[in-house]
Amino acid sequence: MTPHSLAFYMDVVASGTVLGANPTDSPDRVTAMLGSDFAENSLDDHSMWRDYGMAEFFWIRETPDHPWEGHHFTLQVHRLSHWGGSIVNRAIRDQYGRFDRHLRFDKLERLLGKRGIPLEDAPDVNAPTFTRHWQPVSRVSVMVFRAHEEWRQRRRGDDRIGDVYTIQSSVSAEGVARDRERYGRQDSRELSGRSSSEP
Repeated sequence: MTPHSLAFYMDVVASGTVLGANPTDSPDRVTAMLGSDFAENSLDDHSMWRDYGMAEFFWIRETPDHPWEGHHFTLQVHRLSHWGGSIVNRAIRDQYGRFDRHLRFDKLERLLGKRGIPLEDAPDVNAPTFTRHWQPVSRVSVMVFRAHEEWRQRRRGDDRIGDVYTIQSSVSAEGVARDRERYGRQDSRELSGRSSSEP
């Protein structure tokens, strides 16, 4: 068995779900899977998200009379570096066990490759501080931290170069194609030398 939380991340990237909860599921369905321990947030009557610790699910609707439609989920993996595994939803911890403070992208990519789940490089507006990698079947993207901003002084618990920052679903092929037209192609291998400089 893959140790600790790596199995969870691999399952999310492979399936595009969190414990079986899809990005298109209703709020009630997601809560049935992840439990009722969440913070609910909304900016207006048309959007809402629930924060389950590391996992956040987002919904939209046309009017207050319409039902919520699932839009996407994001795993805020970077929160682990500050808060540790206690930030992870209990339902996830009960199934997968302990979560480390850092998820190294090179290890995740290598293990996914052994399982026959490749990640493609996808451009992102936040490059070169971040690189993005996409799994076309599950439509999951993985954002990786690549460089500290010059103005920011590092603090204890900060993300390390080569750490996974977020994991998100769903990211469509059309969206990736638009980003490739807008930002060009991204070759994360050019940045691999940076990631090896930190543990």
